[in-house]
Amino acid sequence: MSENVSEKKTLKFAFVAIIVLIACVLAIALLKRYKTEVTPNEMGNIAEFQTDVIYGDIKIKTNDDAFSHDAIEEDSCNNEVAEYLQKNVQKGDTIVHISHGIGVQTLLMAKLVTKSGRVYVFNPSKKYVDAINESAKANDFESRIFASALGMSNRSFSGLLVHKNNFPAISGKIESADYQIPTGYSAMTIDVSSVDEQLPNLQNINVLRINVNSDCSDIIRGAKNLIAKSPKISIICDFSVENYTNFGIFNELENQGFKIYVIHSDGSFLKPITTSELKDVKNGHLLIKR
Repeated sequence: MSENVSEKKTLKFAFVAIIVLIACVLAIALLKRYKTEVTPNEMGNIAEFQTDVIYGDIKIKTNDDAFSHDAIEEDSCNNEVAEYLQKNVQKGDTIVHISHGIGVQTLLMAKLVTKSGRVYVFNPSKKYVDAINESAKANDFESRIFASALGMSNRSFSGLLVHKNNFPAISGKIESADYQIPTGYSAMTIDVSSVDEQLPNLQNINVLRINVNSDCSDIIRGAKNLIAKSPKISIICDFSVENYTNFGIFNELENQGFKIYVIHSDGSFLKPITTSELKDVKNGHLLIKR
């Protein structure tokens, strides 16, 4: 009888211990998920780069510490922009690429402009810039890709790239250094500047590609001099209506003679839309040109 009681107590203790262990594991997982961290913006480990191939023959350097192979596949699936670029970018073109991405579209554009063209890339992540530079070497694109580890806005400041925990930097948004990071988010310290400050003498560019998951208004305003000096410029930006409190920047561009188009899946763009019609777009990729 006493043995049965003892056995029951042992089983009860074991059951309670298992419950406590499970609770601890869940608590640690939740703490990690919601823990707020500010990480330094560090260079990548070049020795660990591996090689993938995109668009048939373009080599892209990857590093699991910086981004995953899934991220490359996801960025490569941005077909409407890739289709537009392949149909419209020409040999010798000059492109400015503002990106939080991993270099997929940068490399495609570098291939399209050929040796006589130029692609100026601004990306806040030093790891991503390392990868882009290594990819440029692998494809012999070094003379046409110029990458800088900078976030872009309408002015220079020390800032943060804020993103949800367990999400890549590509999903991040730029904030000031004193931004109060909410629970469940982390940030990376970054330097921020503007296109006009970084490229004061550049003119007659063909494409300004803005590849960020946020309101692009400040980036465009920070490139107003370059835009004014580039009469044939095409501005391509990712658009999500939830990122905008108003469409003021698009009104400003319309007043300068620009028209707004939605890029379709085959890379085409049909009749222009008005600023008031942007709310019906929801998500997509905009082409803005005179």
